[in-house]
Amino acid sequence: MSRYNLRDVSERLTKSRTIESVISEFLRTLQAIRSDWRASLGFYEVSRDALVDVYELDEARLIRRNIVVPVDRLPHRLVRKIFQATAPLGDHERGSLASSKDATACYHADLRDASELQPLTVLAEWQSCICLPLGYQDDLIAMLTLVSSKKNSFAGRALAEILPVKSVATVSLAQHLYRSARTRPEPETVEPRPDERIEQEMAALAEQSRSLDEESRTRGVQIEALMQQIEQLDFSSNSAKDELERVKESVQAMEQDSEVATEYLADAFHQLQTSQWTLEDLERTLALVRDAFQLLADEHELESLPAVIVDWFCDRFGVDRCSLLVPVESGETLAFAAQVGIPDEVAATIRVRVGRGVAGWVAAHCKPLYVRAAEDAQTIQRSPDGTYNSDSFIVVPMAHNGRLHGVLSLSNRADAEGFTETDLDRAMLAASVFAVTLGSRRANRRADVWA
Repeated sequence: MSRYNLRDVSERLTKSRTIESVISEFLRTLQAIRSDWRASLGFYEVSRDALVDVYELDEARLIRRNIVVPVDRLPHRLVRKIFQATAPLGDHERGSLASSKDATACYHADLRDASELQPLTVLAEWQSCICLPLGYQDDLIAMLTLVSSKKNSFAGRALAEILPVKSVATVSLAQHLYRSARTRPEPETVEPRPDERIEQEMAALAEQSRSLDEESRTRGVQIEALMQQIEQLDFSSNSAKDELERVKESVQAMEQDSEVATEYLADAFHQLQTSQWTLEDLERTLALVRDAFQLLADEHELESLPAVIVDWFCDRFGVDRCSLLVPVESGETLAFAAQVGIPDEVAATIRVRVGRGVAGWVAAHCKPLYVRAAEDAQTIQRSPDGTYNSDSFIVVPMAHNGRLHGVLSLSNRADAEGFTETDLDRAMLAASVFAVTLGSRRANRRADVWA
């Protein structure tokens, strides 16, 4: 869930009377989500093909910098991502503005882009940076630049906290710009892609927001007319008082309808975003399993296979500590077959008895163990060697045909964050794939020995 109330944000933006007040409320809301975020907003001018009028907050004061940043001086990858989504790699010539209907488009900048993005950023020395377009229908209005002094500040679910308030702010900015008769080019006719359901829903949501805006303006005119009638009424007469009560009821009904429409829009956006997260998680999981099968398609010796498996898990799951323990001949203890993050001289002397400790428990019960935080498993005795960067870890069995072939342990994520249930599912799938290969090769070796 987001750390702000989208309904409250929408009401504040709607009540803003000027473009500057909308921008100030928008930037203040973004920086309130996480204390290390710093936001700036640069408006796009088609005639110059540049970003102009960059806004940022200095504490509570909105600052406007009258600068011109041509698009062709921005990082080329950013231009291709946001301005030239269809341009080929290496093409530095820009044509017409690409459609800005994709509300989830974004560009994660790296430190190589710092000098080119310096006119648009608040912090001179940042560690994380993300750029997002603000597009209404087929027009690009502005580009939002968020920076942070922390690494990986916009990874994971952080982007999901930005998109809803960005969508609401985009609609509010578009209303003010169009009311002041700001011209825009006629939109190009683009045939919809029927196989992308999420894009169609986003377009329908934008159209619905436009319809609500027209209805809100109509109701605003009606309210103003009613208020003028109230000023002309003779409050001393009973008929005027009755008319006043009827007017008040009409105004209250209009306000309630507006609140219901805002809440419906927020719920629809949340459902759409949840569906997109689910689809992206499934695609990443399928890619991981496909990658595991491609690795096993290559020829590997049985002695080197454990090291290959451990290196693969470290790379795909972004961990600095991973180990694979396999049963010794007696089957009562486990020994290290390969490890990363544990000294070789230490691993060579360690034996884990089945049923004892974390790995021993997983081996005895042939069940995975997932700990998100220390309070989730207070009864588990973990090695107090001081080399863990968090309390979260995953331990999964590698079993095939009812036989245990190893126990895989994952800990110390590079970003020091905790593992998720999605990480557990992916680790179990990959471990099952490698268990089949380990079991088959060991069975073949035993058959060769008997032969």
